[in-house]
Amino acid sequence: MTIDKALEDALEDTIRNSGQPETVARRIIAWVRQMSQGSLVKEDDARFLKAICDELRLEGDSED
Repeated sequence: MTIDKALEDALEDTIRNSGQPETVARRIIAWVRQMSQGSLVKEDDARFLKAICDELRLEGDSED
């Protein structure tokens, strides 16, 4: 099963509007796509979460 384009657009807009880099949106969308296929195991979730967390900008972080 694929995810709806409207969901992808909403995720991209929300993430962009919160000041996060585009890579965060791409990684979350990739994760949601994999979840929709039902093919994830616990280790996959951990890998996706780490990849997303590595890209998140936190308050006080510089963009260096």
